Amino acid sequence: MSFGDFIMETEVKDCNGDSHTFAYLHIGFPRPIVYSWMNPSHFLLDEHGVPKLIDFSVAQCIPEGETQIKDARVTGAYGYIAPELFKGVLDEKCDVYGFGSLLLELLTGQRAYDILKTKSNNWFIEAVDPIIVGDGLCPEIEQQLKVFWELAVKCRSDSGEDRPTMIDAAKQLRQLYLSTS
Repeated sequence: MSFGDFIMETEVKDCNGDSHTFAYLHIGFPRPIVYSWMNPSHFLLDEHGVPKLIDFSVAQCIPEGETQIKDARVTGAYGYIAPELFKGVLDEKCDVYGFGSLLLELLTGQRAYDILKTKSNNWFIEAVDPIIVGDGLCPEIEQQLKVFWELAVKCRSDSGEDRPTMIDAAKQLRQLYLSTS
């Protein structure tokens, strides 16, 4: 296994776990919890190197019988905030957008606000962090990276309707993780 393969497997494993955490927040309670401010500093690694979500200070519960919060406060950093939140609309798809930003950061090694123009599927290999690519990629790893990239870009869609649910993103990451191990 090359270093790039190891990095890819580790990142997919971590993202898979993170996606399940957010999916649980969305469906595991009577009222969905929207974390609303995703960014890398809100994760700490435990003694086994497993990322753990911290700082729920801006998380919000969607009112019973509702699917979103209107007139929501905008909290977060540019590049992680879903476009609809700037209009005061907060729902579960806002977390999906932020999660897509995290995926792109892991893949490129760049901050989310530097990747905002990164919407094309055509140049993803050039955008991937050189540590992952190393001296080159075998076709199988390149395909896995492309799937990871496409999921990240879909999660970052400007329209919440075009984004997958966190459960669907978690399923895709689980399939990708199983294909890398």
